[in-house]
Amino acid sequence: MLKNMYQDDRKILKDCLPLALPLCVSIEPTNLCNFKCVMCYHGNNELAEEAKPLKNMDDQVFQKVLEDLESWTRSAGEKIKLLKLYSLGEPLVNPRLCDMVKAVKDREIAEKIEITTNGSLLTEEISEKLVEYGLDVIRFSIYGIEEERNRYITKSDFTPADIREKVRFLYECREKAGVKAPKIFAKMLNEDEETNQKFLQMYEDITDVVGIDEVFNVDVGEGNDVFENYYGAESEQKHQGSLNSNIFNERRSCRYPFTHMTIRNDGTVIACCADWLKELRSGNVMEHSLKEIWESRTLYDLRMKMLSTKGECFKACRTCEIPYRDLPEDSIDGVDGTRFSYGNEY
Repeated sequence: MLKNMYQDDRKILKDCLPLALPLCVSIEPTNLCNFKCVMCYHGNNELAEEAKPLKNMDDQVFQKVLEDLESWTRSAGEKIKLLKLYSLGEPLVNPRLCDMVKAVKDREIAEKIEITTNGSLLTEEISEKLVEYGLDVIRFSIYGIEEERNRYITKSDFTPADIREKVRFLYECREKAGVKAPKIFAKMLNEDEETNQKFLQMYEDITDVVGIDEVFNVDVGEGNDVFENYYGAESEQKHQGSLNSNIFNERRSCRYPFTHMTIRNDGTVIACCADWLKELRSGNVMEHSLKEIWESRTLYDLRMKMLSTKGECFKACRTCEIPYRDLPEDSIDGVDGTRFSYGNEY
């Protein structure tokens, strides 16, 4: 598994709840993507239709998010631990992404700012701006080191060599500037051992961390098996590295409604970035402040349902593996629900 950069100074989550602020906030610059990956809703026209509106975040929505976060963090006397400028799309599709990084940085509302990208749209100008504006972390999702495999997965004409060159330029740009940020991660989903080793060697000298990750099981619609789409129906790798199918026999509650907040491109606030159909929505930033949403009856009810049913009442959670990949200190099973309350009745 890819090394987790957030393992330092971790606390027992149960001892910290309820939180005055989410630990992680994701702002979705866009839910558009230039790749049409076989394991993603972007690769299925019917699913993409359900995920509408497909568009870049309006500046009015983004500015409201920033204002809310600045007011909230100032009143709480602390910053958001991690702010992610991505969710379900390719963030670099939004031409304002660099300006968004700078705007978040200037507001001093987050300890770290991170983006995840497929790397294909990373230009030299964008690399220079990301270094200049102080992006803290950039994660590259690589889909194969061979052209044919990459084309099958992404349905794009960008080659593995193209993307590696873009990562190399960013790395050298950062080194030339004499700074330590952004920290550069590269990951590829698990293939055969020989391919995995070639990938590691391909990126080890132009990144800070390179690793192999596992295909993550999420609900992408009826009849769409993520493993089968990625590896092929007959592949012996279909379930290699995935969690045992019996894991759901002992359900676990998910911490995300208690620790995370995602603001989608249209201002909808949801509990989990993987919830592409917005089942776990708790409000809209254009109607309520983020603090009001965090302290709302709507989100309180969602949290209580998570504790009582361990996610079984939510379609988005039934087969999600997030709680089963968590570190032990992140477990919220057995937490006393009476410690939670709500201040806003909606």
